[in-house]
This record gives sequence, C-alpha cells and structure tokens, in this order.
Amino acid sequence: MNKIYRILPLLAILWTGCASDAGQTKGSKGPNSPEEVLNALAGHWVNIDFCGRANQYGSVLQAMNETHLPYAYAFSFSPVFKDSVECFNGFENFKLPFKMRADTLEIVGARGEKTSIFMVLGNKEKEMDITVFDAAPSGTYIDRYIKSKAGAADGYRSFLTALNHNLFSGAFTRVGKPSENNILFTPGGFIQKFKDYDRYEICTGGDCFVAGPYLDVITLRNSKKEGSEKICSFKYSAKHDTLTIYNLVEQNPEEKGTFVLGKPLYAFTRKPAE
Repeated sequence: MNKIYRILPLLAILWTGCASDAGQTKGSKGPNSPEEVLNALAGHWVNIDFCGRANQYGSVLQAMNETHLPYAYAFSFSPVFKDSVECFNGFENFKLPFKMRADTLEIVGARGEKTSIFMVLGNKEKEMDITVFDAAPSGTYIDRYIKSKAGAADGYRSFLTALNHNLFSGAFTRVGKPSENNILFTPGGFIQKFKDYDRYEICTGGDCFVAGPYLDVITLRNSKKEGSEKICSFKYSAKHDTLTIYNLVEQNPEEKGTFVLGKPLYAFTRKPAE
C-alpha cells in the first residue's frame, strides 16, 4: 500500500511536466494530439479488473469486500462532450469535467473539491487501455479499464456485459435434470434453453442488495410472462463448477433490506470446457 501512496506525488510531477507538452500538441495533428486522444477515447470503458476479481471469487460482493468498490464500473466518452466524462457506479450515472495533458486525464473534483481521479492512457499502437488512480477515503486504488466492444446502449450495460461474461461463461446443465442441457447465461443478460426464465440481471449497487452486504443478488425474469420478475441470491461452489440460485425470503415487508436466504431453487453444473 505504501508503494501505491507514493504514486500520487509522482503523478502530480508528471502532470506538471505534461503542461508544456500540451502546449506543443495543442492543435497538432500528430499521434499525440488532443483530437486524436479524444477520438480514441470515444466509447464505453469498463472496469475489467473488477470483472476479473468477480470471476476469481464467483461473487460481486466478495470482490467488493475482499478488495475495494471502484469509483465507477464504467466511464463513457463522447465526441459531443469533449470536456466531460460520464460515470456509472451501479445505481446512478453522472457527468464530471476532465482536464487533459498529453496521455493523462484528471477527472476534476471526483472525490470532492480537492481530490481528483487520474486516468493514464496506455499504448495506442496496441489495444489501448486506461489505468485509473483513485485516492478514495479508504485508500488509493488502481484499476484497469478497457474499451467495450459489446455495442451496448451505455457504459453500465457495457460493464454488465463484461461482468456477466466473467461470472457465467460456459454452458450449464440442471442438477437432477439431465434432459435440460446446454443452458447458457449469455453476456447480454439472456438465459437460453431454460424454460422457467429467459432474462437475468446481476445486482452491482444500490437498493437491489436486499439481503445485506454478503448475499449476491440476481433478478430472474420471463419476458413472455407479465409480473414474472423474481429476486434471488446466487452462490458458486468452492471449485466454481456448481451454481446455486436461492429463494430470498422477506422477513419484514415494512423495512428495506430484510430478505434472508431461503431454500435452493435451482442448481446448475458448469460443463467442462472442450
């Protein structure tokens, strides 16, 4: 952690040094011109490090509890808004101004008036990525973001696509139901070849965490049946080869967040990769 804290003063030095570089590149059509950087940024950028941690733990909440909750799951840049970035944190989206110096961006006031978030752009000759340095109240964190190729409507949907891919990749079969095979939880939020439900969405923040900070929440829905939406919890086995979806029981309807774990509804076995 001490190494991380030493990064921020270094960034400040680099930021000051880049000011003269910005004067040289302003209006330039060279490879590091502001116009080229903005064009390269246009699109939705998703926190691929968080998706990897969710894959490692088989859990969104454990990825938060064991490491950290990122400032934003996704950032979106648009050529229309050349001086602001849209942030998506799982329950709201908002725009913040940024300043650009060469290949470093400062999201001004992200953590209050005196604390910014810094974005360092990776090598544009390869597939560009963004490294975000966030001086959060609980510590300074580093996360890597990549540009989404999903074609989703916004940054959050792009992030969910990446998260779903990491959490539910592969084909599943129902435990005790061998006739129902090759059930797929697609990155786009569809469930294929499962008669009960054909849509799902993972909770990543806000009021959908109805069962506290330790039970992951998944919402199931059948698009052909009105009012079929069902809020459940999901959990992987230690080897991540069995996925169990549990019923959630509301203890006190007059209070929020009073759901507790109920009986298993479904159990799925992940088929080995061929």
